[in-house]
Amino acid sequence: MFKRNGIPLYLQLKDKLLKDIKLNYKIGDLIPPEIKIEKQYEVSRITVRKAIEELVIDNVLEKKQGKGTYVKEQKKVLYDANSIGSLTQRLSKQNDVLQTKSIEFEVIEDDHYVRDLLKCDKLLCIKRTRLLNDVPFALMLNYLDFKRVPKIKEKYNIESLYTFLKNEYKIEFYNAKETVEAKNANEEEANELDINVRDALLSLHRLSFDKHNNPVEFSDILIKADMYKHIIILSNDKVSNI
Repeated sequence: MFKRNGIPLYLQLKDKLLKDIKLNYKIGDLIPPEIKIEKQYEVSRITVRKAIEELVIDNVLEKKQGKGTYVKEQKKVLYDANSIGSLTQRLSKQNDVLQTKSIEFEVIEDDHYVRDLLKCDKLLCIKRTRLLNDVPFALMLNYLDFKRVPKIKEKYNIESLYTFLKNEYKIEFYNAKETVEAKNANEEEANELDINVRDALLSLHRLSFDKHNNPVEFSDILIKADMYKHIIILSNDKVSNI
């Protein structure tokens, strides 16, 4: 069933159980008892228990005394779309930890639609895979005018990009235009976020402006839909005569 490839058996089983849960179970479903998993995958009871313990630690499963082990509802990030701020800044207020799993810096001189949006000759694109409480959460592309952020690759050293831009380059965001779309994950996105191909994602596109209403940054963000809730406050701007 499992290969002898140097990866501990319980971690191989954990990965198999996680994929099985994503494909075949819903939140609140009871997973099979340990003895059934043991027979199905031809592993020891200790291996099954360690794999399940790992999934409990990762908040995928929840054990209920005397009832069994259930698929746990994942905590959703509450994102207030009515004010400017980076994901890192917002999540810190919710006592959640957003970390960078990987980061790349790319200079773009060819034709690109964001060059027109930012009205610049050369773009810098910062590509990041982000983890929320150690779980793959989002893929982020942040585009900036290359000339406004010299040596950013050597200087960038904190999680919040917006805080860093303000402190290091005096770039502040005062307003923004944001659109939100739904899409299905392609193979590359699914691999990065540890999900299945065609799983639901939310795609956020934001163009941010400085206090003089000049465009200064464009972000293109993909977030796992089951970990995210977008909050928008609506109001009636018409005065009622009644």
